[in-house]
Amino acid sequence: MSGEGFHIDDNTQLIQIFGRPAYNNFNEPKPWTNEPSVLIGFTTAFLALSWIFVSLRLWVRLRVVRMSGLDDLFVFLYLVFTSVASIAFLLTIRYGLGRHYLLLTVSTFTSYLKLFYVLNIHLNLSAAFIKLSLLYQFLRIFDKGTWPHRVSLAGIVLVSIWGLAFLILSLFPCSVVSDSWNFLNRDARCWGYASQNPDMFTATVVSHNIINTIFDLAITAIPFQLYFQPEVTLKTRLGLMVLLLMGATVVTLSSWRVYETIYYKSGWYPTHDPTWYGPKSILLMVLELNVASICASVPIFWPVLRPYLGGIFVTREFTVKTELREFENVDSTPNSRAGKWNTSETELNGHYKDPYIGDLVNPFGGQGVELQSKVETNRSESRKRERERNRGWNWV
Repeated sequence: MSGEGFHIDDNTQLIQIFGRPAYNNFNEPKPWTNEPSVLIGFTTAFLALSWIFVSLRLWVRLRVVRMSGLDDLFVFLYLVFTSVASIAFLLTIRYGLGRHYLLLTVSTFTSYLKLFYVLNIHLNLSAAFIKLSLLYQFLRIFDKGTWPHRVSLAGIVLVSIWGLAFLILSLFPCSVVSDSWNFLNRDARCWGYASQNPDMFTATVVSHNIINTIFDLAITAIPFQLYFQPEVTLKTRLGLMVLLLMGATVVTLSSWRVYETIYYKSGWYPTHDPTWYGPKSILLMVLELNVASICASVPIFWPVLRPYLGGIFVTREFTVKTELREFENVDSTPNSRAGKWNTSETELNGHYKDPYIGDLVNPFGGQGVELQSKVETNRSESRKRERERNRGWNWV
């Protein structure tokens, strides 16, 4: 490949091709979100949490209550696609993410754009899948005909259209897909996520982020109406407050990402440097999706696991009672040793047939054990019914 006056190969730095920018940002302090340790630490930690919470959710649905549905399918798809997106995101660090793109070589930046192509597809799909999972979960909770049920149905339609539209833009950003990373091809016809027009590229990213934030707000608000129902217990209200705080975290991360993409024009302001100004917004989206998966999973497995958590520390529980008993056949005279100890065998046999004395002598027999057995059986059946009835959101 030849440029103006010099030969361009894979090891040529981009600054030799495009020259120095009008605004020199090489002296800017490095943002903390551009540090590889920060990007790797946050991404791996939150991805691990997402795997733990989603796995617990799927275990409860598939193995305990055996009541899986479309919401479980979509959360599983989310987990697969967000894992691929996270791996692609971590690999971009090796190929220039967090550094000035003009200091990269042609080969390095080409590899970065290929990974960005994969990352963008999987992030968009993950965002759509986790929202569909939550909305289908609401359909299982709310009765048909109620406004939360109708809003959830409308949300499923709108999220599906939104996800499909941006999936097409991600899959086909150019008339020839490979032109999305062959950035030196001057004859390439690209749009959306691969557009070389700053306004078009920024409009694509910002529109996706704004619609995403609106959906996050709506999905967070739908279940919160349960908080004001009079029959809801205090524990359920506290649980709903926890979910609201987690949902608010998702909305905060989403809104923060909207601000970043608008302010930096998706890496085009104050100068074109996508690998320098882009890491924060991508990291925020990865964290947002992981927190959303936790919100979708906690209400499913928590009601089932909560009764067993106390058993980790408490192995036995007992009550001590004292009773005063009077015996008619015993002489109450203080000096009458015969009255205390000279008792016939027949009287002793009758004495030990007493239920109270029998329980003391043999704690594993008699009515006490039978009663305890019935209590344990009832508790076991009650827990079983509770698990079968469990559909999530039951914090009692």
